[in-house]
Amino acid sequence: MSWDMVRDPVMQVLERGLDYSTVRQRILAQNVANVETPRYKRKDVDFQSVFQDVLQRGETLPLSVTHRAHFQDQAEHSQEARVLEEEYIVRQDRSGVDVEKEMVTVVENALYYQALARMVSDKLGLLRTVIREVR
Repeated sequence: MSWDMVRDPVMQVLERGLDYSTVRQRILAQNVANVETPRYKRKDVDFQSVFQDVLQRGETLPLSVTHRAHFQDQAEHSQEARVLEEEYIVRQDRSGVDVEKEMVTVVENALYYQALARMVSDKLGLLRTVIREVR
């Protein structure tokens, strides 16, 4: 069996979405953990805009170089998910984290992840059905 059936463009898009959601969850968890840290600036991931641009152009997402041993030729044109710091202040201690907003964002991100995971599961279920029918 060829892995091309599993690694089709739809699965690649779903995989990238799951990766984005995982990275974003870590950043959001840092925000919640630092809610009472004075002068802490809220962070979020600006991966979705890069992801949308790449999808509209029909390209695959490029690699980013975080170590000199990484593949240089593919990473030269890379755009990576950027962590953005927001400059607004919501607390008297000059922290930029509103815990209610963060919790809503965490739940929104979890729902996004669950929806993508369900799509992957459904797609794999279709492949299982095809395999059973071929036997």
